[in-house]
Amino acid sequence: MNKRTLMILLGFLVSVGLAVAEPVTLTLAYPTGDSKVEIMKQIVKEFEKQEKNQVKVNVIVVPVANPAAYWGSYFDKLQTMIAGGDAPDVVRVAIEGIQTFAARDLALPLNQYQKDDPQAVLNYADLAPKLQAPFEIGGKVYGYVWDWNNVVIHINTDMLKAAGLPFPGPNWTLEDFTKYAKAMTKTVNGQQVYGFAIPNYYFGTEGWLYANGAGILSDDMKKGALDTPEAKKIIQLFRDMIYVDKTAPVPNATTDAVNLLMTGKVAMIAAGRWPFGSYVANKFTSVGVQYIPLMKSPRTVVFGSGAFPVIKLTKHPKEAYRLSAFLSGAYSQKTGISIDSIPTRTSVMKEVLPTTPGKNWEIYGESAAFAKAVQSPPGYPEVASIFDRYTSSVYSNQLEVGAAMKSASEEITKVLANQ
Repeated sequence: MNKRTLMILLGFLVSVGLAVAEPVTLTLAYPTGDSKVEIMKQIVKEFEKQEKNQVKVNVIVVPVANPAAYWGSYFDKLQTMIAGGDAPDVVRVAIEGIQTFAARDLALPLNQYQKDDPQAVLNYADLAPKLQAPFEIGGKVYGYVWDWNNVVIHINTDMLKAAGLPFPGPNWTLEDFTKYAKAMTKTVNGQQVYGFAIPNYYFGTEGWLYANGAGILSDDMKKGALDTPEAKKIIQLFRDMIYVDKTAPVPNATTDAVNLLMTGKVAMIAAGRWPFGSYVANKFTSVGVQYIPLMKSPRTVVFGSGAFPVIKLTKHPKEAYRLSAFLSGAYSQKTGISIDSIPTRTSVMKEVLPTTPGKNWEIYGESAAFAKAVQSPPGYPEVASIFDRYTSSVYSNQLEVGAAMKSASEEITKVLANQ
């Protein structure tokens, strides 16, 4: 073999070697406004390291057009991207969207990939079963649960002390709650201070509906159920707090309940663990949490959770599966879920939750045993939009509760029938 032939052969081998070594590139979609975007970039770097840099991940930020309907707006945008041929490989999806993605055949079932590569999931049994369940539909696994939140009552303990009230116990009643709201409603330096900020959003309201044995939808999620007596009781309660007891301000799309609590403009709000990120940033420590007042027995707590499904159109399903699984792992949860969500791995919950800087934080862990998933049917964005429209009409005193909830239920039922 002459020198020229040898050089040509070596060049060919080098070019083939370079082609083989070219890493796979995945895209991970995340909604804008989520505080974890930068942390997520750190987490995927660890994944790339685990993959020996043979897989690269680009984190793309998806703009949310309507912050007032955050998840619904984000899911609409993702579906537009997919339909337009610009599909990501892996997406951040909350429980509110997984039924839609599965029903519309947008998500890739991961069962076979898990069977072929079970180590990628990193101890599947450590994922709290109730929290993982919503991502397993019809026997198909569409993702591994990463984070979750519930709805409980946050109380400004300084305002509680000023009103001469003890911190409520877990079995406080609706009558107790009403008394607390009235006792902490007052005028300070000419400014009105309220006892409670009404949760004017789907997830927050459903926490109260569950507590009273109701829901936004029927149990099979095929009909609207806001017109039941149990559901109307909660919406009427909120409306009366505004216009009869005057213990709550009129909510609107721009209401920042967390800021109102920190600044002493309201004494109680309904939220999960997510406000603690703001509490820590603002060095606000005068807060404790308690369950929504007990109305029905046994107690039920709503939960919402999130995972990272693989889009069915991906050209790299094995690598995308490994990324999806890694993002539910212990490293990802310890790194990405610090103070504003609850980890879904039992082992990580025990490590992370004690860092919560608020009174009675233990209820975040214990409620996982009896929590019930927020109702998230196919067509969730449309359902949530109807819910927001009619509850807003009640809270702005444009419609009375019975008529509004009847119309809302009818419209929601029609949307569900078309799914």
